[in-house]
Amino acid sequence: MITIRLFCFVVRKRFRHANYVDDVYPFIWSNFSSAGYVTLYGEDAFAIGTFTYRLKGFRNQPTDHYLRTIFKEYEKIGGNCLGSEPLHKTWFRYSREFMQVYKDVPRFLLMHQGLLSHDDINLVEVEDEDLANTLLEMHKSGELDDALVIVMADHGHRFAKLRETHQGQLEERLPFFAISLPKKFRHTEHGMKMYANLMKNKDRLTTPFDIHATLMDILHIPKDLTTVQDTSKRSLSLFRPIPDDRTCAQAGVDAHWCTCLNWQDAMGTAEDKEISQQLALAIVGVINKQLKDVLHLCAKLSLKELLDAKKLVPNEGLLKYKNVKDKDGFVPDLSGNTKTAFAHYQIKLRTTPGNAIYEVTLFYNFITKEVHIDLSSISHPNKFGDAPHCIINQNYFLATFCVCHDKV
Repeated sequence: MITIRLFCFVVRKRFRHANYVDDVYPFIWSNFSSAGYVTLYGEDAFAIGTFTYRLKGFRNQPTDHYLRTIFKEYEKIGGNCLGSEPLHKTWFRYSREFMQVYKDVPRFLLMHQGLLSHDDINLVEVEDEDLANTLLEMHKSGELDDALVIVMADHGHRFAKLRETHQGQLEERLPFFAISLPKKFRHTEHGMKMYANLMKNKDRLTTPFDIHATLMDILHIPKDLTTVQDTSKRSLSLFRPIPDDRTCAQAGVDAHWCTCLNWQDAMGTAEDKEISQQLALAIVGVINKQLKDVLHLCAKLSLKELLDAKKLVPNEGLLKYKNVKDKDGFVPDLSGNTKTAFAHYQIKLRTTPGNAIYEVTLFYNFITKEVHIDLSSISHPNKFGDAPHCIINQNYFLATFCVCHDKV
């Protein structure tokens, strides 16, 4: 039996009754605006905007300054320059001007760059020196004396050849994150505690979800900065103690994205390879079920090759644990031979036509032979180019799987 889980796409614009994102979800810049902050939000790649590419976008202008209009017009021109100036320099200059113009009021600034980095793994280095110089100049001029600064990526590269390697998988899942507290604040009573917690938490499991709670602690500095936070919450502040035994499951990170897990080879024995082969065939079957209503546009896929398979199982000590040898319960009896009843698998396969590579994390029950596949956890690490051109405007979700008949 195969079960499939899909998310509720209530804001995805391909649905007739999709909602605007600001009608459905609260955004943290509204909290800052209510607290008297002047706000700015911008992205330099309108065509792939976070809230406009697949989603319906905003009904109302989300922040006091919103750069969508200018970058929508800019992309009609194209290229990486605005006149004679590299676009990223215009971007940095605008950020500084915003900080300077509103120097006497609280400011919330979120600038998301993707133009240089999205489609090219190397091009982003063009702005390295300019970014470093901008931050250094702002630091020397005192513009950051009262500012919390976060420099981060939302994910690593998803389409480069490197992405097809294990190292590439890690880089995709472990994006850069740096945070700096204002120097003056660091010397206050609260600042010293928050900075100390921040330094400890750099060695804890943290996720992008935690940024929300962290920013909320800027708005309302908590009185208690010593109690370890409750792991039942999805978002934990970086300014308060995070448990050192926090797990991916507690942090809301699916197995597919968790880098803390112990993945074992699932192709080492004949039995393992047979199971992995059957799982790969099941995945292709699920993909073809998604395509069944558009087979007049898209080719039916077949499994061309099982490239790799890993499985996530309990550690050996757990499986061998039978009881205790001594009366006090200190010495374990490791003579047991518990069989694993279920496991997460990560299957990497190639399909034909199109030579698409898919990475899928699924759940397999060895006893009932049930396979649970979450379609949202399917990655397509190699570029699909224009292979799905016949479907992409009708149903972007299916573009991940579709090879149009004229591309076969």
